[in-house]
Amino acid sequence: MSADSLDLYETQRRTLTVLVNEYQQRDSPVNSSVLAERMDRTPGTIRNKMPQLESLGLVEGVAGPTGGYEPTEKAFRVLDRDPDTDRESVTVAHGFERVDATVESVSFTNVNHPSDCRAWIEFQTALPSVDVGDPIAVGPTAQAGLVVAGEVHTTNDTGNRISIVVSGIEAPVTDE
Repeated sequence: MSADSLDLYETQRRTLTVLVNEYQQRDSPVNSSVLAERMDRTPGTIRNKMPQLESLGLVEGVAGPTGGYEPTEKAFRVLDRDPDTDRESVTVAHGFERVDATVESVSFTNVNHPSDCRAWIEFQTALPSVDVGDPIAVGPTAQAGLVVAGEVHTTNDTGNRISIVVSGIEAPVTDE
């Protein structure tokens, strides 16, 4: 196993992902209260998890009144993220609300059966109150101009990854 491919527990990976997302948004240390709020945990629970991530070389503690935690370069590599890349926001239409969100990835689980196309969409931060059965549209993405629309099929417990039953996909056609 290489140094960049750690076998993290799901809670460790989720904590690290939330930390990296928050750090990239604010470009400063993230305290345990912010992480706890994003993960629906207590600040004490977050503080108890951080020594594990520090011992793996993924997190550094920053002391002081504006302190908190910062991800290391290794954390970005483990999550396959580029710390210097600014992520583009896309519009997410959820019901009649539109929110800006940063899409980490869109993965189609199957596209061979037109009446049962599904996609996993992972966001850098949690979407506000997305429930199973909600209509949703995501896009257009920055580089490909992809728009994916459908109905929420499943969500994860942090609200940053959803599965949708796709009802429509649009992308601009270019001659290259």
